[in-house]
Amino acid sequence: MPRAKSKAPAPAPVAPEDLTTRIILLLQEDGRMAFSTIATQLGVSEGTVRNRVRQLLDDNVISIQAEAMPGAFGYTVNTVTFLKVHPSANIDEVAAQFSDIAEVFYVVQMIGRFDLGIAAYHKSIEDYRAFLNRHCYGNDALSDLETTLNVKIHKLNTRWQVQV
Repeated sequence: MPRAKSKAPAPAPVAPEDLTTRIILLLQEDGRMAFSTIATQLGVSEGTVRNRVRQLLDDNVISIQAEAMPGAFGYTVNTVTFLKVHPSANIDEVAAQFSDIAEVFYVVQMIGRFDLGIAAYHKSIEDYRAFLNRHCYGNDALSDLETTLNVKIHKLNTRWQVQV
């Protein structure tokens, strides 16, 4: 007589307060993970997962997107430029100007010696020099700047890990 296959025990249901965090963690592992797979792993219905993810997207808690690696497109020079904004200039306007530059991927206002930090990828050192000439040198809104060239990335985490 054939032996009946035993079904794996269902996972214990996740407490509602942990559900959001666990869904985010699973999507960080694989942003294309099927809602049915998430539901099975968490012991909830697929509809529950679908509704929770939709709410997270609508509330701007998460975004699901592909991340292009700059080096794959020839952007191998990684720089950070620190800017001191002239006291008569509007810092938000200066930040917006740098935010609109295609090769800039990070603009942050800071407290300390400099007012803004601008992180960018360039195809060459010559491209970085041209960037500085075009956007920094001679810019009346800036009173000082410091340039840096990142020579090695020791850690690059594009996924912020929420704590469960």
